[in-house]
Amino acid sequence: MAEEKVPQERLVPVENASDAYVELLNANGVDYIFINPGTDTAPIQESLAKFKAQGRRAPETILCLHEPVAMAGAHGYFMVTDKPQVVLVHVDVGTQNVGGNLHNAQRGRAGVVFCAGRAPYTIDGDMPGARTNYIHWIQEQFSQAGIVQGYVKWYYELARHENLHQVVQRAFQVASTEPSGPVYLTLPREVLLQKMAAVKVQPERTPVIASPTADLEQLAQAARWLIQAERPLILVSYAGRHQGAVASLVKLAETLAIPVVESRHRVNFPWNHDLHLGFAANPYLQQADCLLIIDHDVPWIPVQGRPQPSCRVIQLDIDALKQDIPVWGFPVDLAIQADSSKAIPALAAEIERQLTDADRARVTARRSGITVEHEAQRAKWRQTALDRATKRPIAPEWAAYCLNEIVDKDTIIVSEAVTNEPALWNYLQFDAPGTYYHSLGSGLGWGLGGALGAKLAAPSKTVICTVGDGSWVYCAPIAVYWAAEQYRSPFLTVILNNQEYYATTRAILGVAPDGFAKRTGNYPACDLPKPPLYSKVAEAMGLFARTVEDPAELKGVLRQAIEEVRRGRSALVDICVSSGRPSPA
Repeated sequence: MAEEKVPQERLVPVENASDAYVELLNANGVDYIFINPGTDTAPIQESLAKFKAQGRRAPETILCLHEPVAMAGAHGYFMVTDKPQVVLVHVDVGTQNVGGNLHNAQRGRAGVVFCAGRAPYTIDGDMPGARTNYIHWIQEQFSQAGIVQGYVKWYYELARHENLHQVVQRAFQVASTEPSGPVYLTLPREVLLQKMAAVKVQPERTPVIASPTADLEQLAQAARWLIQAERPLILVSYAGRHQGAVASLVKLAETLAIPVVESRHRVNFPWNHDLHLGFAANPYLQQADCLLIIDHDVPWIPVQGRPQPSCRVIQLDIDALKQDIPVWGFPVDLAIQADSSKAIPALAAEIERQLTDADRARVTARRSGITVEHEAQRAKWRQTALDRATKRPIAPEWAAYCLNEIVDKDTIIVSEAVTNEPALWNYLQFDAPGTYYHSLGSGLGWGLGGALGAKLAAPSKTVICTVGDGSWVYCAPIAVYWAAEQYRSPFLTVILNNQEYYATTRAILGVAPDGFAKRTGNYPACDLPKPPLYSKVAEAMGLFARTVEDPAELKGVLRQAIEEVRRGRSALVDICVSSGRPSPA
């Protein structure tokens, strides 16, 4: 057997550190730099121009006219491909402008190499890249990285070119290693312009750290508890980020006839499978005597419902400690920190090993009851949509029901529908992994940029972005639609437009269920009366765009829109939907 050789260090000729930076991005498989440039990014832009003129490979730049779009785009690309891309913005102000989408990347565990320029160090022109502009004084902060410190896994300021290769490799290694997440690297102009003859390129020697497998004793204990349980229940949120985990979870659930309740931040379990019991845990928590929580940040809301004190709780999670959530507070009896795509099949095999014939008989009896519940649940959802098919404003259930009729196996949904998310979960019948994505965060203004990134990652797929009207405005739609046209990445936007910030309305009702807001119908700063004609904004950007108020027209308009997208033109359908707000008392 031939001995495997250690990968040899390669020296790639360059002229300066900026060239070296681009070569290191090449070595790490970066396809896109999502950029909003400034005076500090000029050395990198010059290197990119040089590489193109010389016929050398370099990542393609995606110009984002507002910084949040850059982060959302890189996040969207990563969630589809698992490949970290680069975000490049302008010093402190560009970093700040990324805003809530950095929160989304953190909570969505999106591997992103977030880079920003840094105000030049030098004043008197004694180094290339020194200060030449008024802004080079006012953009220097005592700690630029302090802006993002709580949101990234790692941060660093490049001070010399000599360790550039080690720093960039470290950035990609940390971003990619699970639990993956954003990292932050600042790049001063003087350093980027330092002369270099060559750069060391050897990404193989800074590998992504293998994700952990489960402890065998813990797996055996988990298997025993699940087999002994009479009413086990699985709660899952983002295990489907690894698509192979879905088939393994199906096998595990079938082995013991365990019902599955999803938070559909990814497709974790097939919608049509008879063990799928929807997306709301509360109806089942009180009955469960053993819970298996898989890759879930918030498995239930304690003030709304919780399991019985006697219920055994097993946690299987890539981040069981939830180390970046200051107070987590959910009771767990057995915590298994592992990659669920590895641990789920191992747990299923251990269950098979321990099962007796008597256990199998109990499993068979249990499954029939779950199947009945599954079918009744789906029938109820369908009837609800049909009962509301003629209501005006359009019922969110009917909107989701109609949307389901235009999706197919080559469709990807990127969703930021906020309070209307449950309607989409109930009616969009996705069974295959990699077809439904949510940021996993709460920073609104992510959806359109996420859809752009998803389309760049999967150009053969039909991408649909579902958003609320408030979210759509936050998303910087002009910036996104310009980029979608510029980079040939068309997608369909569906706005579920209830003309209000209903999440805030609901919060007011939560703290004051019989208060003045409810009694008077006055919810300060929640209503969006006389909203802009979003479809006209979209038309101005060259999109096919329609506003739909009549529920009878909805299916036809959605079909028109999706055909436009498949022909290469972005489209928008603004659906006027009803609110969940109660009538004044």
